[in-house]
Amino acid sequence: MTFLEEIISLGLENPTRVFLTVIIIGPTTYCIALAIYRLYFHPLAHIPGPKLAALTSWYEFYYDVVRPGRYVFKIRELHKQYGPILRVSPREIHVADLSFLPQIYPPTSTTTSSNSSHTSHKRNKDIQQTRGLDVGMSTSGSIPHDLHRLRRDALNPFFGRENVSSFTSVIETKIEKLETHLASAYKSKNLINLSDLYYALARDVAFSYSFGLESQYLDSEDAAAELRESMTSLLQGVKISKHFYAYFRATRLLPAWIARRSTSPGVQKMRELALMVKEAVDEVMSAKQKTSATTGAQKRSIISSLLSSPILPMVEKSPARLHSEGTMLILAGTESTAKVLTTTTYYLLANPLILSRLRAELSTLTPHTASTLQRLPYLSACISEGNRLSFGLTGRNARIAPSSDLHYKSYKIPSGTPISTTTLCIHTNETVFPNPWTFDPQRWLGEEGKARQKYQYGFGKGARRCLGMELANAEVFLTVARMVMGGYELELFETWEEDVVFRHDFQVAHPWLGSKGVRVLVKGKKGLSERG
Repeated sequence: MTFLEEIISLGLENPTRVFLTVIIIGPTTYCIALAIYRLYFHPLAHIPGPKLAALTSWYEFYYDVVRPGRYVFKIRELHKQYGPILRVSPREIHVADLSFLPQIYPPTSTTTSSNSSHTSHKRNKDIQQTRGLDVGMSTSGSIPHDLHRLRRDALNPFFGRENVSSFTSVIETKIEKLETHLASAYKSKNLINLSDLYYALARDVAFSYSFGLESQYLDSEDAAAELRESMTSLLQGVKISKHFYAYFRATRLLPAWIARRSTSPGVQKMRELALMVKEAVDEVMSAKQKTSATTGAQKRSIISSLLSSPILPMVEKSPARLHSEGTMLILAGTESTAKVLTTTTYYLLANPLILSRLRAELSTLTPHTASTLQRLPYLSACISEGNRLSFGLTGRNARIAPSSDLHYKSYKIPSGTPISTTTLCIHTNETVFPNPWTFDPQRWLGEEGKARQKYQYGFGKGARRCLGMELANAEVFLTVARMVMGGYELELFETWEEDVVFRHDFQVAHPWLGSKGVRVLVKGKKGLSERG
């Protein structure tokens, strides 16, 4: 009797035993074979790193979820043990050597030679790192280089300096509204949470710029606090959604009342944001149709501009695509800007000598416009330092060279491999930034300061650099100048450096989980306090 005949005979005699044997031996054999492949035969097997990280993504999960948002810190520790190049997952590499940054995040070549397509400069995004937010149809979430280029080219005109300059009156109106809360707190002697108000300011500005509509988060301190809590919950849920993406996608199909009972708070907040953006985009699209029919004028916004873009095909103007774009615009325009404002304000309040020097510089300039403020060297240095210690996008912002191998020293990095350098590793590199956790605007002045700018990754670098940099700069420069030279003296209240220092990676830098934010007392009408 042949071996096959014996197996068939045994299956007929005892099918349960055969079934149990197959479901145990089959997966076990697969796991052993996969482990051997990943450790010894995988194209990245020659890259140094912990064996467990090479074996399974559960290693990453532990530092992402169990020890929430700590993997970027673990990676920095591992580099001390394994060297400048590190395998951080079965399929991904991290490089700590800053000289390699131009290879990971190269600029887009403008050469159009027929002899070369310059594909060596093309970088795709890693699809696995876009799953937590589910905005893959946005410009930021676009995976292929060429698709990202198309979508970005359609957005570029609206984010130019001229367009931003014409919008600064709206920003100034929002800042004036923020000041009404300071006035109210001064009269009532109540403390005020600047972290909450900065979130509300950034959201209201982003909403108006994106949709040409008004949001009212800055009208109420309670609404501002609820917004920040909601955004924090949403971003804390990103790591879970990334590791359990299929479940995350499935929950979007559930009715709202079921989803509320079966998903994490972060997933629920993402769902709520998506619904809010959908309503806004639908309103803009409806208004666009009406004005087209009546030849009337529609208030300009990013979404209305995309609908009119001559370079986008119709499929790129679909409601689903614009919903995704709108969601990303709101997320990016709120969190990062608010973080820079919060961090910069805290350090100015905590360092009276820096504050005094900044106030002296600002007193030499009138009027305070976005363009004139950005020419002030010390103010620019303070905000650069606030950007550095806010860290921009803190996750592993990986890029993939789709059609060419890369080489780092003796190591070959095969095409298709996700590779990154985190802003934590860049902005705390002690060779470039001595005493990296110290707020020191002086480091950005003079020729040495100019040389350091190439390591300022708060807005990213390369072809996918942040589109909203001009808008964010206008918002931050105008707000910081008004807070410094405005009518109120502020004093920190039960707020310490730990309330702004980067401790958890939730896409952006978050302080210790118990932080209540930057809270202040409004003590008088002379600008920021210079207490020691």
